[in-house]
Amino acid sequence: MGFLDINLGDAQEPKAAKEGEYIVRIVDVNEGIDKNSHNYLQPILDIPSEKASKSFSHFLGLPYEGMEEKQKNNSKWRLKLFFDSFGIDHTKTIDINDMKGRQAWAILGIDNNDHYGESNFVKKFVKPA
Repeated sequence: MGFLDINLGDAQEPKAAKEGEYIVRIVDVNEGIDKNSHNYLQPILDIPSEKASKSFSHFLGLPYEGMEEKQKNNSKWRLKLFFDSFGIDHTKTIDINDMKGRQAWAILGIDNNDHYGESNFVKKFVKPA
């Protein structure tokens, strides 16, 4: 017997979950600057109830100086909906590490991409009542 005594017989390749409504969980949050030199957040989400589902990301462009007012409003609205759905108080400074592990309901779709294959994406977050 080797030092790794692990039964891999029940291992399943991660796949996109079927389209539908799921509880999703934030497993990580990437911060970055896009190709146009604008800041963004990119939460990495998973579906706790689907053990063989792939993790997937959700892009949130942050408002910036010089952004058109309509774009700025849409950016702010997407952020507000995201934070409200996960129960994150956006009236205070947000610590990205405090976002990890939070859960929310979302309606998911499936996207197919040559590089990543099938993966889920958020069609809509379901705001808590």
